[in-house]
Amino acid sequence: MDMFKNNKYNYGAFMLYMTMFLHGIQAIILSQNADYFASQWNSDVAGVFSVIAWTGIGKIVFITFSGVLSDKFGRKPVAMSGVVGYLILFGALLFTQNITLAKLVSFIGGAATSLYDGSINPALMEIYPDNKSTASIFNKGFISVSGVIFPLIVGYLAANNMSARTSILIPFILTALVFIGFFFAKFPDGDIKKEQNISAAEAIKTLESNQSASGTTINKKKQPNFAIDGIIIIAFSFFIYSSFYLFQQVVSIYAINIVQMSEVASRSLASYYQIGAFAAVILSAMFMARGIRDMTLLVVYPLIAGITALTIYLTPNEVTLTIGSAIIGFTAAGGALQMGNSLLNQFFDKNKGRNTSMYFFAMSLGSYIMPTLASSMEASNNFTLIMLLDAVVAFVAFAIMAIIAIRYKHIFGVSGFSNSKKN
Repeated sequence: MDMFKNNKYNYGAFMLYMTMFLHGIQAIILSQNADYFASQWNSDVAGVFSVIAWTGIGKIVFITFSGVLSDKFGRKPVAMSGVVGYLILFGALLFTQNITLAKLVSFIGGAATSLYDGSINPALMEIYPDNKSTASIFNKGFISVSGVIFPLIVGYLAANNMSARTSILIPFILTALVFIGFFFAKFPDGDIKKEQNISAAEAIKTLESNQSASGTTINKKKQPNFAIDGIIIIAFSFFIYSSFYLFQQVVSIYAINIVQMSEVASRSLASYYQIGAFAAVILSAMFMARGIRDMTLLVVYPLIAGITALTIYLTPNEVTLTIGSAIIGFTAAGGALQMGNSLLNQFFDKNKGRNTSMYFFAMSLGSYIMPTLASSMEASNNFTLIMLLDAVVAFVAFAIMAIIAIRYKHIFGVSGFSNSKKN
């Protein structure tokens, strides 16, 4: 693709994408090994969900200032701090024997992910300023690849009576390699800091001004209002993330308990989900390259996700769940969250770290609230309602983006559904 040609920061971007590959594993490592961890911690599946919820708490606490840290100290140091957090997470999971310590470890994993959110997304938009949305959804591509591969590894280990610890050791080793690789990565803000002998914060402001002056931001006819546009887009992050995160965490358990699928078949659903997400990354990039705006996709995708989840709820069987896993992966988990963050930074093209922190803070609420609700539904024997909940949050995400589409035309002077190549 043209965005990668003659860009001296491609290696740095690759290291950032590799952290997203590891994030794809982190997001499902507990749910995919739920029985193993329940045994290790002398707990049950509901207990494992309660541990997953602590990932959300870690995200919520750290996302409030990770973007600010990124704007102040630079993208690379904050991203590397997240890698260190993942080293602690995967290393500790190899030996954790009680649920209290597991919650602390899960908290660290969530904190590390928030450090990623506050640094990686702004860094990619600065490396590829003319292709912000495309650069952002490639994040999801790497998450999806690991999301396809990891459940297959877990399933293979289970089918061959091999220890689940191997599925923890693999990401630990990969994280160590990524940490080493980061030492050789360069980023635009770091080069400006070094060349001009200024602080990291000053370098980022200089970079933003340079990119704005060079025409890499979208021209506005009217100035957006953060209290309206910003808050609405930030709210979208909560609902779109909740829709796919909830589905991702419960689909295997739902398949076994509600649809009566085998364990091997139920684990394959996570792979179908991630295949759908990966396909969305490729096709969405192609759509946008041909002039379809990210605004259009952000309206259409959540609507389809909501209809799919509602269909699964009304007709829960192996066919609807299998096809639905791929569709929800495509429409909800295939980069819509990342495109929403890019859209926020189209509306407000200064202070990307701060904007991203606020956006992912709202998202992080979903990573706590959804597993907590799932745990409550499981404990109260209302787990059949989980897909109805998933449909509701997807429909709300659709309604939010329908509102933003109206604001988009008001601010940028063109319809969010028009072809960008013809304007």
